[in-house]
Amino acid sequence: MKAHHSIPAQYCFALDFNNYNERIVHYSNISVLYYQFSTSVFNETIVIADGCADFQFCCDDGCQSAILWGSVITPTTINYQQEKMYCGIRISTSVSRRLSFIPYAEIINLGIPLGAVIKDDSCLLDDLTLAVSFSSRIKILENWLKESGALDGYKVDLIDYCIDKIINSHGTKRITDISNDIGISERLLRKKFNKSIGMSPKQYSRIVRFQNIISDVLYGESFQKNNHTDFMGFSYYDDSHLIKDFKFFTQMTPSCFLEKMLDINLTRNDASDLIK
Repeated sequence: MKAHHSIPAQYCFALDFNNYNERIVHYSNISVLYYQFSTSVFNETIVIADGCADFQFCCDDGCQSAILWGSVITPTTINYQQEKMYCGIRISTSVSRRLSFIPYAEIINLGIPLGAVIKDDSCLLDDLTLAVSFSSRIKILENWLKESGALDGYKVDLIDYCIDKIINSHGTKRITDISNDIGISERLLRKKFNKSIGMSPKQYSRIVRFQNIISDVLYGESFQKNNHTDFMGFSYYDDSHLIKDFKFFTQMTPSCFLEKMLDINLTRNDASDLIK
């Protein structure tokens, strides 16, 4: 899995809101996760660290909004408007850091109005509001991404190489080994990574390692949520390390997390190259 095709999960929207749907689309050079959900009178959720940027749109007539979210580092409560329809786009870390209108490192732990960094997209919000299905909203968002240039190709650099190594090792690759492979000092790699991603390679590796567990619980066929409670083998060496990360990233123990996940039915539908 290349860095620009890896899209982490956010289980919170399916857990706390209604009618959550998602679809990951694999284009020739990147992958994009599209999703939508409806809030209820309960209008808040807790997002977890994923290293990615999200574009979220409230597509309800009279209450339209567009927010660009950077990744959080620790579990963070996000408030939404009550009983409204939202749709969103999540792009990989590798693509997030190439946002042309704002340095990605500057929006870690932040959500900013999209209109503050790009030209007014009121027509986009109107189109999303008028759309009657998830599929039609995906088409609208695809066209917007295409026109914005977000799906254009790019030259892979050393940060992409570093992200690839971290993702393909499920977060276990030593940063010293990566810096040696690249041929630069570990100190310089940390500096460049921090500037581009907004966190250290070690922090990002920890997120990737934990997200590997999340993805297997939510989408992995081999992980039986009804009776499988053994998380070992997911790049963790002991129970205390595993429990520590679960509490850090989700504010839950592993057993509590599994119990919560039994309440949701989440399927990541795949599609390829819808943009021609």
